[in-house]
Amino acid sequence: MDDWNLYLLIGLIGLAVVVSGPVAFGLVLSQRGRIAALEGRLARLERPGLAASASPGLYAVPPAPPARGPEAAPAPSVAPERPQPAAQAPEPEAPLKPAAVPPVRLPPPETPAPGIIPKKPSFEERFGTRWVVWIGGIALALGAVLLVRYSVEQGVFGPGTRILSSLALAAGLVAGGERLRRRLRGAAPVPPRWPDIPAMVTAAGIVAGFGAIYAAHALYGFIGPELAFVLLGATGLTAMVAAGLHGPALAGIGLVGALVTPVLVGKAGGSAWPLTLYLPVVTGSAYAFAWYKGWRALGLAAWIGAALWSLVLAFATDSPGAAITPVLVHAVVQAALAAFVFAVLPHRGEADEAARPDPVAAGVLASLALVLVHTLWFSVAAQGAGAAWIAAGLAAVAIPAAAAFLAPAAALGLATAGASLCALVALWPDADPNAEPYLIWRRVQDSGLFLVVVGLPALSLTAAGALRLLGGSRLPPASALIYAGSAALAPLAVLSLAYLRIGQGTASPGFAAAAGGLAAVMTALAATFRRHGEAASSPALRLGLGAFASASVAALSLGLVCAVSGGSLTLAFALSALATAAIARHLDLRALRWCVAALGLLVAARLAWDPAVVGPDLGRTPVFNWLLVGYGVPALAFALAARLIRLPDRAPDAPPLIAEALSLLFSVFLVVFEIRHALNDGDILAPNTSFLEQGLMTLSALGFAGVLVRLDAVHGSPVIRAASLGFGALALLQGLCGLVLLTNPYLTDEPVAGGLLFNTVALAYGAPALAALALARAARPTRPLWYVRAAGLSGLVLGFVGLCLLIRHGFQGPLIGLDRETGGREWYAYSAAWLALGLLALGYGILRGSLTARLASAALVGLSILKVFLFDLSGLDGPLRALSFLGLGAVLIAIGLVYQRFVFAPERRG
Repeated sequence: MDDWNLYLLIGLIGLAVVVSGPVAFGLVLSQRGRIAALEGRLARLERPGLAASASPGLYAVPPAPPARGPEAAPAPSVAPERPQPAAQAPEPEAPLKPAAVPPVRLPPPETPAPGIIPKKPSFEERFGTRWVVWIGGIALALGAVLLVRYSVEQGVFGPGTRILSSLALAAGLVAGGERLRRRLRGAAPVPPRWPDIPAMVTAAGIVAGFGAIYAAHALYGFIGPELAFVLLGATGLTAMVAAGLHGPALAGIGLVGALVTPVLVGKAGGSAWPLTLYLPVVTGSAYAFAWYKGWRALGLAAWIGAALWSLVLAFATDSPGAAITPVLVHAVVQAALAAFVFAVLPHRGEADEAARPDPVAAGVLASLALVLVHTLWFSVAAQGAGAAWIAAGLAAVAIPAAAAFLAPAAALGLATAGASLCALVALWPDADPNAEPYLIWRRVQDSGLFLVVVGLPALSLTAAGALRLLGGSRLPPASALIYAGSAALAPLAVLSLAYLRIGQGTASPGFAAAAGGLAAVMTALAATFRRHGEAASSPALRLGLGAFASASVAALSLGLVCAVSGGSLTLAFALSALATAAIARHLDLRALRWCVAALGLLVAARLAWDPAVVGPDLGRTPVFNWLLVGYGVPALAFALAARLIRLPDRAPDAPPLIAEALSLLFSVFLVVFEIRHALNDGDILAPNTSFLEQGLMTLSALGFAGVLVRLDAVHGSPVIRAASLGFGALALLQGLCGLVLLTNPYLTDEPVAGGLLFNTVALAYGAPALAALALARAARPTRPLWYVRAAGLSGLVLGFVGLCLLIRHGFQGPLIGLDRETGGREWYAYSAAWLALGLLALGYGILRGSLTARLASAALVGLSILKVFLFDLSGLDGPLRALSFLGLGAVLIAIGLVYQRFVFAPERRG
């Protein structure tokens, strides 16, 4: 016997074992189920009184004939009933049944009695009824596919025999599953927790059929793409019809097997076109049956599989010269199918007033846009801005936009379309092929084509949103707000990104004119909505009016940025937010306040991208430079916007809180960059720093914290409260780490500028110390005790370090590094200064009742005692040693007297 015949015989025997095991197991279960059903029926019949009370339609037993004899005679007072002849009966009577006992329906065998907790399945039941069935079904599916692959690798039979054998195996499995289903249909019902054995066998056959047809087309070329399309569609339809008989589990198994089949069998010559034909047939069949049967989980599984395949195919195009057209076609077709199934079809014919936002539709539209953008991202390196790439990019915009236009419940698709268009602007290929990829400041290839491709869709999104608002005046406020915001913001965002790609942030009269034209369009739309609103007011029309009026102001601000060199998009968005807030307040459009929040988040993203929003050319004049415009104007704009959109007599919600946070953020950037600009000769990004800069930063943070503590007492805003705590903690960390350790001139030997008392040390250390003490006093009524004590202690530490540095500067001059010799007079001055500072802290602690100040005084005095006894006794000589001890003794006695008379004085007796 030849080797291959031996291998074939072994393979057939193994296949017979694999198939016969589940079949035999199913037959045993069927007989066992019938026996159980008969035993249950017999037990019910044997229970006393149950047969007479059962209804005729459920396990009924015909009533016994009346007995003949004296013992069965009725009582004399009751006349016996006699059956009437058929001719005298006005209508036929029902079969005889007891009238006093209502019919009783028995529960199914698996339903526990009321109040009885069902018993959990044992390990044996789980193993015998679940695990082996699932594993067996998976083994059948994998075996059917791997048998095809093995025959290819080993060269067993010819290609035609392999395909016919695979088809015969698939048909046999499907037929076996159907036979099992019919044989088991009359048995006892299977518990829901048990997997369906006929469905498992049928699923394995479906997977084998998919694999055989795909191999016949992609591996051997027996059939062309048209016939392959028909056969694959028929196989998918067979799987869906079988799922109608066997349940949704079969549909899921068949879907997964069909999606995995190309991976197990292989693909033809590296071409993606067979997959482009095959995968839409699989997912389309799943969508169709999921919609018909109402199995949404099956449809979601089909979309997840299609999305994963799109991502996998996109990875394969990340190389120059790769064929991207079939990959793009696949991504577009799958996205269109998913949008139609999940966004359009479920909401067809839905009234506008009932069109609440559908989270499933929104999620699917967002995910399909991400898949398309991901495919564009990976394929741009292979082809550039070719016709297929541009068409796929426009499809990424058109598919969610069309779904949003057709189904108001999928209104978020319009926002998704705007985001996809912005991604298309950012991903457009660079004019220089050697430029660093995926940066927004790159110049574009073919700027004329670029402007047409991104400009017309932007205006189309605006038109779609406006038409939806005008034609759907009964839309819910949430859907109307989405349409209005998307229609207004999409062209603004696209024009801004296009200006960065082409104008490169410099003065551009062309983009300024385009922004002016966009402002005119938005103004015309606002006027249109105003006329319609006067005729029949509705929330949708009012939101459209507010959104397009705000967009007109934003477009004018953007035009100003494009026309003036050194301008900033941040400035334009901030002014737009202020204008939107004013319109929302004037027209009483509360929903429009969320547009202010959206603009604020856009500005926050711009800050995260590049905090230096003004550019390098700021001017050399301290304070009065472009920083005031780039950061001061947005800070003021968002502060006013927060005030305008705050609802009266209500706790602040998200929109005013976002505006307040941005106002604080811009204020911080303004102060920080102004300090850096003044101390680094106009360079706000200088890598070096100084103790004066660190001191001014600490002083600024403490100033912010103190001002916010005062404002919090008036406004009660959680943003202000959190910011006051954050600025306070930041200032304490900045002072202790930056001033005491990192930039301390005693450690760095940085020169000290100025005179004996008024110098950079006094400004860098003294001013923050006083500010920290003032913060501790102001925060005492409203802030936690740890915060107050930390602020006070930081003030004392900064004051102590600053006082020591001032003394050293007085004796050493500008350079006060630790490597310079310290004289006796300087050592004595330290002792005297520490004692004086301790006395001041003690006096403040007694007058203000501050335990922290008194403890700090004790620490300073203790430090002075240690210095005098450990150092002055041996380090000083002559009168300085004596004066040191005399002074220390006098001060200690005075401190003791103060504690006895004022701190712990005994109560006077009357």
